[in-house]
Amino acid sequence: MSSSFLRALAFSLAFSGALTVTPSVLASTSDTEAEPDLDLGQRLHRQCALCHGQYSQGILGGKYPRLAGLPDYYLMKSLIDYRDGNREHAAMIVVGGLRGLSDNDLNSLAAYIASIDLDAVHPLDVPTPEGADVENGEDIYQSDCRTCHGRAAEGNKRKESPKLAGQYDGYLFRQIEKFKTGKRVHANDPEDETFVDYNDQDILDIIGFVTTLDDKN
Repeated sequence: MSSSFLRALAFSLAFSGALTVTPSVLASTSDTEAEPDLDLGQRLHRQCALCHGQYSQGILGGKYPRLAGLPDYYLMKSLIDYRDGNREHAAMIVVGGLRGLSDNDLNSLAAYIASIDLDAVHPLDVPTPEGADVENGEDIYQSDCRTCHGRAAEGNKRKESPKLAGQYDGYLFRQIEKFKTGKRVHANDPEDETFVDYNDQDILDIIGFVTTLDDKN
């Protein structure tokens, strides 16, 4: 276990004592239709900020991905998957404290993170990886990825697919590797073979193209 994780864990445990959450907040409920409480979401986000940053901007290189501005439906699904053990990441459970949160808590947290406008509070300039053929990446993306992720990689609620624009290339590379090896399920389909026919250069090109979609210049 890395020293940086242990420091984050120690800080989170110390911080959690100062975080005021009423018993009603922690009450278990499956009612996800309640109106999200953005103030509650902001308070809960303090734990997320220990790894993902004050504005959920993540860190360059993508060890911790950008969360800010991702669609609330995708954030909600991801949070529930982590809480319920369908996705595994120790920091999300221990530092994030997800196990003790209700659906309504997660709904408020997802809504708050989705509402963060990084252009206003913490503009990002996500670099394009070296060696990427952006034109080839665009051709592949618009042919094979657009239907689920949108023409501008903005995500698709009906397909529960996330926004990709503005995400760090390192994080995208790691997730694709997990999809290829079966460590993560792509498109909610355990039998999905989306990445089987792509060689390493194709994947580099696709990700290279995606990193240009949030360019501010």
